[in-house]
Amino acid sequence: MSPLEQGFLLIGGMFVLLALGFPIALALLSAGVIGLIAMRGWSAADYLLGSLPYSVTAEFAFIVVPLFLFMGHMAYSAGISEKGFRAASAWFGHVPGGLAISSVVACGAFATVSGSSIATAATISKIAVPQLLKAGYTKRLAGAAVATGGTLGVLIPPSTVMVLYSIATETPIPSLFMAGIVPGILTILVYGFGISWMVKRDPQMRTMTRQRRVPWGERMKLTFSSWEILVVFAVVMGTLYTGIATASEAAGFGAAAALVIAIIRGAKMAEIKEGLQTSGSSTASIFFLVIGAGVFGAALGTTQLPQNLATWTLGLNLHPTLLLILVLIPFLILGCFIDAASMILLTMPVVFPIIKQAGIDPVLFGILVTKMTEIGNITPPVGLNVFVVSAANPEITIRECFRGVMPFFLMELFIVGLLIAFPSITLFAVVTH
Repeated sequence: MSPLEQGFLLIGGMFVLLALGFPIALALLSAGVIGLIAMRGWSAADYLLGSLPYSVTAEFAFIVVPLFLFMGHMAYSAGISEKGFRAASAWFGHVPGGLAISSVVACGAFATVSGSSIATAATISKIAVPQLLKAGYTKRLAGAAVATGGTLGVLIPPSTVMVLYSIATETPIPSLFMAGIVPGILTILVYGFGISWMVKRDPQMRTMTRQRRVPWGERMKLTFSSWEILVVFAVVMGTLYTGIATASEAAGFGAAAALVIAIIRGAKMAEIKEGLQTSGSSTASIFFLVIGAGVFGAALGTTQLPQNLATWTLGLNLHPTLLLILVLIPFLILGCFIDAASMILLTMPVVFPIIKQAGIDPVLFGILVTKMTEIGNITPPVGLNVFVVSAANPEITIRECFRGVMPFFLMELFIVGLLIAFPSITLFAVVTH
């Protein structure tokens, strides 16, 4: 059997294990171990397995993952999410669909201190969905607005997904973070116009959901009461952008700032302890994925499949834009079945060599992959954000929420198309930086 055939067999075996119900990390690890033993013998495999788990996780950059997760937990304990929603409602509540738009804006605000799509959706859904239903929004739109707004947690920096992409592809974290800001704002704008259009088309919802116009003085007061969001975001992105701190140091500053704010706002020791435990357990799960992906990548590298695929793809002489679209399509499919971290760690060993040799900007590709993980968080059958919103609000069924998400799915595809057609939207901040 040729090395190329062994590579395809290795990938096929991994998918068989997934179909049998293996956790993704265990499927990657098992397929990689079996592949290494079969192709390189027990001695070589034993040596690799003894050193590789440490080498792939002994990256100082990984320290940002638990720090950003802890920062988000402390931000929630400080009540930042509720203040952000109230401030957004004061500004947008009076326009058609204003309260739903406010929930999206609140998701974007919380994303600046969270770094997690699921955490953003879970946090804002507890605050916004009851208010949306009380104001007369349909269950479908109320659930979908928050579920899709939650995806901003991985696009607007700081983002744990971007950190994993950075480590997997050796793309600078500061460049990815700066590149995510403008697409994040664009996503909020497109969602806002889409929500307003949907509400205007429904006469009953248009009438029932109308809110009073808040005086300017009250708007400014509510905005300034959300100073914690600006402080934490400025601490992280300000130190990164000015070069005062590395990504790891900025994450430490952000976590410390969020902790101080949470203590000032009356967070109890039990909440801080829970934040540390949750951040630690989530990081351990990610590390298991990283180890599995590292072993699988080592086995796949032995077959030379990634390099051969890159050579074959470039031999087709496709336009880089067309190649980029073709590479992104499988991410849409994978997003229906696996989570964002698994998707990145699973695909980058195969896909990134193609992108690199084609001359496609790795920062642009990173933002587009992040958008694909966003879409995966709202599409069936997995759609983690939808399940989170439904679990937090049992009156909204999963079926209703998925149906409500469909217009937002089309909006996401439109945004991805814009980012591909106009790369400067993504790269503007990176170039100026």
